[in-house]
Amino acid sequence: MLGQDVKQAIRALAARQAFAAAAILTLAVGIGANITVFSIVNALLLRPLPFGERSDRVVTLHSTHRLQPEDYGWGDSELSYADLVDYRAARTLEGIGGYLARNFTLGGDQGAERVAGGSVTPDLFDLLGVAPILGRTFLPEDAAPPGLESSVLLTHGLWQRRFGADPAIVGRAILINEMARTVVGVLPPGFKFPERDELYLPLRLDDAPREARGVNAVALLREGVSLAEAQGELDAIAARLERDYPDTNRGWGVRVMLFRDSQVDAEPRALAVTLMAAVAFVLLIACANLANLQLVRGAARQREMAVRAALGARRAQLMSGLIVEVSLVALAGAGLGLLGSQWAIDFIQRSFPEELPFWLRFDVDVRVAVFAVAAAAVTTAIAGVLPALRASRPDLVRDLNAAGRGVSLGRAAQRLQGGLVVAQVALCLALLVGANLMIRSFLAMQDADLGFDHRPVLSARAYLAGDAYDAVPARAAFFQQLAAELGALPGVTAAAATTSIPGDDGGFAVRLAIEGRTGADEALAAISVGVTPGIFDALGVSLEAGRAFSASETTDPSAAVVIVNRALADRLWPGDSAVDRRLGVWSGGRLVWHRVVGVAPDVHYEEPGEATEQSQLTVYVPYAQLPARTMALLLRAAGPPALLAAPARDTVRRLHAGLPLFEVMPMTERRRFTTWEQEFFGEMMGVFAAIALLLAAVGVYALLHYAARRRLVEVGVRLAMGAAPRDVVRLFVVQGARVGALGLVIGLALAAALAAGLRGFLWGVEAFDGRLFAGMGLVLLGVVILASYLPARRAAHLDPMIALRTE
Repeated sequence: MLGQDVKQAIRALAARQAFAAAAILTLAVGIGANITVFSIVNALLLRPLPFGERSDRVVTLHSTHRLQPEDYGWGDSELSYADLVDYRAARTLEGIGGYLARNFTLGGDQGAERVAGGSVTPDLFDLLGVAPILGRTFLPEDAAPPGLESSVLLTHGLWQRRFGADPAIVGRAILINEMARTVVGVLPPGFKFPERDELYLPLRLDDAPREARGVNAVALLREGVSLAEAQGELDAIAARLERDYPDTNRGWGVRVMLFRDSQVDAEPRALAVTLMAAVAFVLLIACANLANLQLVRGAARQREMAVRAALGARRAQLMSGLIVEVSLVALAGAGLGLLGSQWAIDFIQRSFPEELPFWLRFDVDVRVAVFAVAAAAVTTAIAGVLPALRASRPDLVRDLNAAGRGVSLGRAAQRLQGGLVVAQVALCLALLVGANLMIRSFLAMQDADLGFDHRPVLSARAYLAGDAYDAVPARAAFFQQLAAELGALPGVTAAAATTSIPGDDGGFAVRLAIEGRTGADEALAAISVGVTPGIFDALGVSLEAGRAFSASETTDPSAAVVIVNRALADRLWPGDSAVDRRLGVWSGGRLVWHRVVGVAPDVHYEEPGEATEQSQLTVYVPYAQLPARTMALLLRAAGPPALLAAPARDTVRRLHAGLPLFEVMPMTERRRFTTWEQEFFGEMMGVFAAIALLLAAVGVYALLHYAARRRLVEVGVRLAMGAAPRDVVRLFVVQGARVGALGLVIGLALAAALAAGLRGFLWGVEAFDGRLFAGMGLVLLGVVILASYLPARRAAHLDPMIALRTE
């Protein structure tokens, strides 16, 4: 029976190829868009991590503090190495590994190259179940403090790119940070833990102070142990450490998170779910279009259905044939949509400005294939059942006598058809409003005022490796000299080195105290930025009070001077001068007092949209007080900043041949780089809104086109009685406008609900902007009226005699 229905459905679709093509393409767009977004959601939230059977047991441990703001943590929530060792006593965990994020300079005949990597505890890769394809992983005896390691592990990608996939690489010495290390293994293809790292050294920090929190911890839950059970045991250990080490652990605790949750925070999760809901609107609009096509097609087959019923076909048989036909269309649309979604995913991946984490893969898996089939089934249910119910219940007397009298829908079917178009318009308006909000939020982030004119600035990063720069004064002197050399280049008005780039890095978290309120429990959270002289000239701003750092202060680790921004000065000394005040900075568990020598204007270091109360309070310190090996360079240009990239590289190469620059880009490009997630979600919403607008316009056109055909005799009578064509046009346009207006009323409620859901992700944009709602409503109403006008104009210009002869 099913085989007969399939054969008959294929013959019916082949006989009406235009209908089949329109229906399949409509569904391909709707289903393809849904598969595309589901592939993203699947990769972010659902696909198992590449750790084999232990994927759902890999967790991360994070430091917490009772004074720590919920959305901005001191020390980026890393553990101290000593605390990590103590947490290994937890019986709910199979083990705990640690990694310390680092930059490396890889030397050799091909020149110096900066490589992102890390120092890892020897047991980390065994804990994750990762086996090398060549050699071995680290052994306990390989572990050493940073700078004294003798062995190294390479990722597969680095092995191929830098060493030509040489199978004899194991046992060979390579130059890392100007020191020879022996390669002990090559990790499997695609692996770049935790996201994009390419090179690993074995870590041991036995002598590290307990208050130095800089190690990322990864653990493995024992089988059958819940997250809550592990959290309870670790809380007990944290409480014991607080009692045993009150000077360093007072107020500090630990939080356990699944690895995926630590890598994908709440905002992209919620945005992905919101995008999935938005693209479901597109599928519903496509389903409404197909249902409308089926209703008209069912009306054209009234006599066929009546004949079959008269010959004894039961209603279930009639419905089965119609639903099989829709199912074939839906499956074809799903197949075409699946192919289109893979093209879309490839395009999206190529458009990402940075390499994706190694565990984020968008290829088709069982979930995506099942989703495609499910989308086809849902489409069949939505677009096929109601039209099939109507078409499978023929009026034998009326329909058998209706031969040659054209297409006619009953009142109930006409109301259903109109209701489907109303739903299309409503869903479309919600998508238009949501897309506009996301795009306007992205543009607001792009245009956000960072507190300085960033357009003439070139930014870059450099990692200073080598034993010659182990001493802080040597490092400070080099970066000060480098900034001076860069500042002397033609076309450069000022240059400086800094630990943080405004609008990108956010600064280093610190705790502050002022005289009269010095307790650790009363500390104020702020950010710290290490700089060389000339930083404010490079930013193009002037100090509001006091002076800048001197060259000698920049290279002196004991120079207890700071510059605060205006927001911090007003917070600590409202209405009074901050210059020459004493400011305490908690460092290594002790309070160090500094003298404020200047007040700077507010420059925003956190990315737009991620700013917190803490990130808006800034303390500038001389470089020697925050002597990072990885520094940012800022060059203010007299002309286009991109032209300074090559001279800057030449200058760095001349001063230190083993110091590669990386992330060299104008600040305008960096601003785009730091907001690409918002741009991506905004563009996706915009594409879906455009598709929805097109489908809604097609739906309105189809409705009015059918209405015009159904009322041709009436149109002929009106024209014969002297009605002007514009009167006929007005008749149909008013009908379309009524449908559109009803859809807009419902759509406003949907748009308000969507705007409420997006409110937490918007920046610099009011979610409930009446002008936006009204503007999008007018645009959509204009499209509806245009879609109504086209079939109305055609009907109004028919010869009355031809219209009157139409049956």
